[in-house]
Amino acid sequence: MPDTHFGVYDQPVPGPEEVAAAFDQLLLEAETAERVGFDGIFLPERHGRPETFTPSPMIVAAAIAARTEKVTIATTVMLPNLHNPMELAEEIAMVDNLSKGRFVFGAGVGYHRGYHETFGIPFERRGRRFDEAMEVIKLALTEDRFSFHGEFYDYEDVQLTPKGYQRPRPPIWIGAHTEGKPVDRALNYEGWVLWTLPEWERTAAWIKELRERAAAAGRDDWTVVLDQDGWIGDDPDAVRARHAPRWLREAGFYGEKGSTARGLPEGVEKTDDPTGSAAAEEVLRDFESRQMHFGTPDSWYERIARLESELKPDWLNLRTRGPRAESGPAHPTPEESIECIERFGEVISRFKQG
Repeated sequence: MPDTHFGVYDQPVPGPEEVAAAFDQLLLEAETAERVGFDGIFLPERHGRPETFTPSPMIVAAAIAARTEKVTIATTVMLPNLHNPMELAEEIAMVDNLSKGRFVFGAGVGYHRGYHETFGIPFERRGRRFDEAMEVIKLALTEDRFSFHGEFYDYEDVQLTPKGYQRPRPPIWIGAHTEGKPVDRALNYEGWVLWTLPEWERTAAWIKELRERAAAAGRDDWTVVLDQDGWIGDDPDAVRARHAPRWLREAGFYGEKGSTARGLPEGVEKTDDPTGSAAAEEVLRDFESRQMHFGTPDSWYERIARLESELKPDWLNLRTRGPRAESGPAHPTPEESIECIERFGEVISRFKQG
């Protein structure tokens, strides 16, 4: 994931040179990832946050599609509630055509009230709004003409043209972290994006259960997408000391905004310094047991091999950047980020060589 975070939490609105440089870095990271053997580029959606310099994943996806040849490009995930679903369907079809069928539409309901407020969209009943939006998008991508009359959207005899490159439509993955209806929605589509893993034994059982339910519904090729965050280097202690603080700070942000999956446990204060308290260190070690790794090429190889053996995902996303911490170690430079991707390429090469 060439993350869209570049600034510091709650910073002033970035200037044009900063934003242009960030976009250049995103594209270079995507090109580098394809060159060193990554199979996919995954893009998030974030709004109204000055540390997020490129909020529109579809614009970034179109630029990456024009600069790459082989990688799958996926949104992981977009929030259809924030968009007119007919316009979003147009963008999906356009990026799919521009990439010649390399696009996957990942979508989620969303936990962040502020994103909805940015667009003047009510946060309440967002699940029902999401279901309607997704139905409109499916109809638009697959039907010649269609009508839809719902609580939130109303269309009479409309047409989407052109359709996507893939037929009947591009694959759709649903992002969700909560058992019950949020995750069950993914069974109606081609896959599931789980960005924050519970304890691995629980994750494995959860994946097995959902794959069995998908197969019973006739979806034998149902896709599971997992994530690992962190950094790669030659000295694991130095890597951890340099890069762990911003991930712990990010967990504090998620907790503030209502995400129980990615947030800090109750009673643990957000911090830039994972060694600043015993409680923060305990939280970091918990994240490292399931979600984060700061290590060498060898330790990353071992971790990915173990994850593949125990959880058996179809895709594994690697995210190496997040917002800058307000204090603490320096944020990685663009050059360091490119080098990190290239080092992961060495690990990928080992897997592809058997």
